[in-house]
Amino acid sequence: MKDLGNRIRFERKALGLTLQNFADLIGTSSSMLQRVETGAKSPSVELLVEIANICRKPIDDLLKQQLNGFKTFDAKNQKTIRTKYFEIKIICPHGLISKDIAISHFKGKTGASITPPTQKGYIWVYVLKGEGIFEVEGISRHVRKGDTLFYDSEKKHSLKIVSALESIRVNIGR
Repeated sequence: MKDLGNRIRFERKALGLTLQNFADLIGTSSSMLQRVETGAKSPSVELLVEIANICRKPIDDLLKQQLNGFKTFDAKNQKTIRTKYFEIKIICPHGLISKDIAISHFKGKTGASITPPTQKGYIWVYVLKGEGIFEVEGISRHVRKGDTLFYDSEKKHSLKIVSALESIRVNIGR
């Protein structure tokens, strides 16, 4: 029970939630949750289902995964968004590092022009290969392999791909 409690505490903290916030989300008291996290009480099946839902984890991850200082996110569990012009693979979803950070791998085809929706937060990009013209609110920058950019994603932005472009993108919410 103590290992399960430690894993639940680890997941709660990874989401940036206090004991009370997490208890409210899963529909229990903070004292009950504290007993579960310390291993003094085993969670009911219903409570474990709610915890897994909030943590966005399969129940067996909470029951089996060893808490040994690192986590893995298998390729088969990485969500991929594909269109005719680009592919985005979520290699680190929100909640794995923190509730506000997600990391993705982007691949875009030559000639594509992309205008993503604005959103609260910031984006940091590292260009792995290719080149493109990136624009934020009318200011253009030519980017190529090895370049990095950082911008407020609430501002209107776009990308025109000059040659097949790959990048790593870190979304930082606010």
